[in-house]
Parts: sequence; structure tokens; C-alpha cells
Amino acid sequence: MSHLPWKPIRLRNLEQQIDQAFDELIHGQWGLTSPTGAWQPDIDLYETTDSYLVEADVPGVPPEEIHVEVDQHSLTISGTRHAGCVEKSAQGVCIERRKGSFHRRFSLEHAVDPHHVKRENQSGTLILRIHKLKLKQQP
Repeated sequence: MSHLPWKPIRLRNLEQQIDQAFDELIHGQWGLTSPTGAWQPDIDLYETTDSYLVEADVPGVPPEEIHVEVDQHSLTISGTRHAGCVEKSAQGVCIERRKGSFHRRFSLEHAVDPHHVKRENQSGTLILRIHKLKLKQQP
């Protein structure tokens, strides 16, 4: 009789795999998440009469790692949150913060001015104001 070495199931890895499977099942079919990303920031998109307002939760992502692209009818936000611990010799006991690249794209109903985007970062939140194009009045 052959004996195989005993390998305990790592519950944390199992939990991550289950979470990822549910994320892909629930969100993947609707195009809400990117299959290449390890995480997706929560983003709120608001509309006013003259602009769109965006609030994106991106804690731990340096502002220079966040890329914003705006064209007339779409907004794309992408970036990377890097893995790591301040103490290089530390071993993970409970790792819950997701890391990696993210990519979010939104269609905008009204045309916007890609050159008139106000951007700021406040305590891990990216805030964008994207001004709508003024429609020319027909004579």
C-alpha cells in the first residue's frame, strides 16, 4: 500500500478561490469586472446638469499609478495596487487586501470634454469632475 504525504487544506486559499469563483459568476457575465484583475475598486458615478462626478475607492494605490482616460462618451480608470508588507521578513497570517491591476470602463450618455477633467485624491479616494460638452443651439 502506497502512502501519500499528508497535506492539510489551506482554508484561506480555499476562501479566496470561492470568493473569486462567486465574483466571476455574479459579475463576470455582466462585464462588471475584468478577468485579468485581482480586484476592482468600488466606483460611484453621479451626473449633474453640467458634468459627471466620479468617486473611486483606491486606497493603497499611489496617484501616479492611477490612469484616467476620457473620450467623448466613455471613461476608463485603471491602475495597480502592489503587494507587499512594510516588514520584508514578515509572513502572512491573514491576507485580505486584494492586489494587482484593475481596469474599469464606463459609457457616458452625454458627450464630455476630454480636455476639461478636474482630478484630486482625498484619503484614498480618487475624485473626478468631467465636464459635459455644451450642445450647439440650432438657428
